[in-house]
Formats: sequence, C-alpha cells, structure tokens
Amino acid sequence: DKKSLNKRKKDIVIGRVKELRELKNLTQHEFAESIDVSSNTISRIERGEMSLSSDLALKIADTYGISLDWLFYRGDDQLSPKLRANFEEAFKCMQESTSIPISLKINKKTPSD
Repeated sequence: DKKSLNKRKKDIVIGRVKELRELKNLTQHEFAESIDVSSNTISRIERGEMSLSSDLALKIADTYGISLDWLFYRGDDQLSPKLRANFEEAFKCMQESTSIPISLKINKKTPSD
C-alpha cells in the first residue's frame, strides 16, 4: 500500500545518509558541521524522526559530490554528473599532455557493494 511504500522510501534515504557519513568516517557532529546543520538534525534524520528536506539533500550532494539519484536510491553511480565530468576532463588533459597512455576506470558500485 501507499503508506508502506512511503516508509520504505524514507528508510532508504535514511540508510544512504548514514552510509555516506560512515563512509567518510565522520561523527554525526562532524557531518552536521560540514553541511551547516545541527548534529541533532542528523541524529533525527538517521533515526527516522525527521525527513530529509530537498534543500538539505542538495546541500549534502553538493558538499560531498554525490548524485541525488544515488542519495535517493535511484541509481548506482555515486558521483555527481558534474564531478564525473570534471574527472573525465582532467584525465583527458593528462592523457593529451603525456605520451604514456592513461585509462580511467570509474567504479560504479556503491559503497555498500
């Protein structure tokens, strides 16, 4: 039903926020500081007592260079499209400036895989 689907979506986002924080080896306080919110806000989000607002989701994505699709479990690619393009451009420039072939392999697996 619709209610259980909404709860499942909320649980998924909660999991991604905590997964990202732990992946970066940050406490709730450090993570909160990095995105300019209180540690209580992060604690409440991770416990499911508070929903992740679109503004906060954007701030997390921008701060950590992750895609909103990854944050909301709509894709496997963790890097934001902008960050991915920057990496690809940097490797292209490196390749053009050296005679040594450089290959770029971006791991599309999520941190939990």
